[in-house]
Amino acid sequence: MESVSEYYVNAFTADNQFGIGMISNWLSLIVLIWLLSLSFLIIRANSSASENRFMAVLIACEGFKAAYHMKNLTPNGHEWWFIDQYLWNFNTTFFISAHVCSVAMYLCFPIYYRVKQLSFLYKPLFQRHVWYIMPLLTMVFMIIAADLWVYENNGWIICSEVGALPTYEMQVGVVSASMQETLDSIGTCPGIGEWAFEDVPIFGFFMVAFSPFVSIIALLIMRTSMKQFESEEHHDSSNRLTSRSLYIGFLGKVIGNMLFFTTLFIVIPMLGGGFGNAPSFGEMLVRDLANSRGFTDILYEYAWVFTGLMMPLPFAFEGMMFAYAAMKDTVLGIDSKLRRTFRNSIFTGLGAISFLVGSELMESLIGFGALGGVFLGAGILVVRKPIISSLDRFSNKIIPTALDDVENAYLQAYSASGADGVITEAERRILLATADALNISHERAAELEDGFEPKVADNTPQVATEPTAVQQWTDEAGHTWRSMDDGTIMWWNGTDWQQV
Repeated sequence: MESVSEYYVNAFTADNQFGIGMISNWLSLIVLIWLLSLSFLIIRANSSASENRFMAVLIACEGFKAAYHMKNLTPNGHEWWFIDQYLWNFNTTFFISAHVCSVAMYLCFPIYYRVKQLSFLYKPLFQRHVWYIMPLLTMVFMIIAADLWVYENNGWIICSEVGALPTYEMQVGVVSASMQETLDSIGTCPGIGEWAFEDVPIFGFFMVAFSPFVSIIALLIMRTSMKQFESEEHHDSSNRLTSRSLYIGFLGKVIGNMLFFTTLFIVIPMLGGGFGNAPSFGEMLVRDLANSRGFTDILYEYAWVFTGLMMPLPFAFEGMMFAYAAMKDTVLGIDSKLRRTFRNSIFTGLGAISFLVGSELMESLIGFGALGGVFLGAGILVVRKPIISSLDRFSNKIIPTALDDVENAYLQAYSASGADGVITEAERRILLATADALNISHERAAELEDGFEPKVADNTPQVATEPTAVQQWTDEAGHTWRSMDDGTIMWWNGTDWQQV
């Protein structure tokens, strides 16, 4: 029985892509917690708003879709079934249920986000009830159609010694014809270990494939709604920003889904020598057992790892943008917090990519990859400032500070007071009085000032001081000179002192 420590040590070796696969497993858990937390915050921000309830349920569904790889957090093997029988639900029951529910909710977008061509759906009656009816209908469907999605056969291929024939241990059901083909294709065991194999119901593949196409339809609805808000003569800036944020979030999710499917159905088959055929998990298992380190095999392994990352990351981005859209007007500072989270996540990801590239290069050259990974990973820290600045500019574009007319009025007063780069005590008192008159809290006023560009150099009174002379002399021509404490040189022209 492989221990937890052995499992994780082995996960961070060159044979297992230096741990990037394990990172995607933990990302599944992190993104699930992240999205469930955002779902709770959206409800808490305005629990009476039907739109918030709808968005909270949708984000929770996306979280369970992102949790697909949580099962791989524990070691593989039939002796770990006492944990796997519960974690298995995250890539079976929860995963498929979340796909069914989210597809249904995508089709309900016109109910909550007005589109003129579908305005008959934009009704308060529908909005009050759809957010809970769709999850209930999903539960009913999953019970009635259990035969379509239940995993009937699941087990483990066991290689106890090199050169022996593999055996198997079934946890659920029996060995099907396709599972037997996988067993036969292995031949004798090239290594020692245990690997899961199962019959995946066709309905699961169908829902995973169908979901992105419905997402594209929902994306077009969001784009139409956004364009209609922008074209209105007296549009509400808050609603326009909400529509724009939802569109950006959904666009990011759809792009991630398309990258996932392109890799899964085009790139991986090409690298595996079977272009045009759907990827076989049995073939992946056989290649994993062969443990080849050729260039094509390395790309093949990283392509599978990439699909693992494209499960949680697009949903995390979508959840961030949806949370911003729902809470920008009710939660103080949510925009700056989400921008900071986005910036730090991207910067960390760049560091991880640099580590992988360096590790693979050094592994190929000297057989020890960690040295190159550390070198390139540390190199990112050297250029940290320009990268962070670029990420800040990008995050400010996709998550702008949401200001209403009252807050804009305060910023205009602040800009006028700080035009000379100094806020005096009298100007500070006037600004505080202005904030009170506009019903802006002092905390919100401080946040507005902190995010204002260009920033005032200092909020405390500053007194301009004249440079003083540190040395004075007269040259042979009779001219008098002074050396000042700020490094300048002055000379007396007979009337006043002038700087050279």
